[in-house]
Amino acid sequence: MIVYCSVGCFKSHKERICVQQVGVSSSISDAPAPPLEVPVEESIKPTDSSELLPSTSNPPLRRLTSLNWPYVPEESAYPDPLKRNDPKPLQLRQYEAIATSPAIRKALLSHPSLPTLLRSIDSLRGADREDALQRALGVSNADDLVGGRKKEMSREEEEERDALRALAEAVEGAVRGGKEGLGLDWGDGEQEE
Repeated sequence: MIVYCSVGCFKSHKERICVQQVGVSSSISDAPAPPLEVPVEESIKPTDSSELLPSTSNPPLRRLTSLNWPYVPEESAYPDPLKRNDPKPLQLRQYEAIATSPAIRKALLSHPSLPTLLRSIDSLRGADREDALQRALGVSNADDLVGGRKKEMSREEEEERDALRALAEAVEGAVRGGKEGLGLDWGDGEQEE
């Protein structure tokens, strides 16, 4: 059993043995062994503020319970039949699935321009946002048709479209729980799941 000289000593030395130990009494002598003499400079080290801060090079992941989740209203015991086909707000478990989805992380890491694209779309409001989102997803729109044919997309626009579609499919997969047979219909003959 290790006996520390004080509570402060215990706190500062709990991972290593304190130099000032009370020895076990031997059968020859009942007097405890004298504590070792330690210079004050070695036993008390001033704490540096940089030692107390966690390193920023590899920040630890935060617990899901520490995140500020959006308000999710409780479901009514008697759902309104007129709102049956309306879009439903996400439930807490769906937010958690999005936050922990490896497919979403993969989509964000494999397309470095995606966060910038999402911020630019998010900065718009109303019809401008809808138009920008439809253009970015490559969904057919009456304004995009020229002479009955779709406008040609640049290589950058195609990459942005593929990145945004990959993210949308990853989010849908996380929200729906990976149920088979479901998927986004992009309207251009491509059905990716």
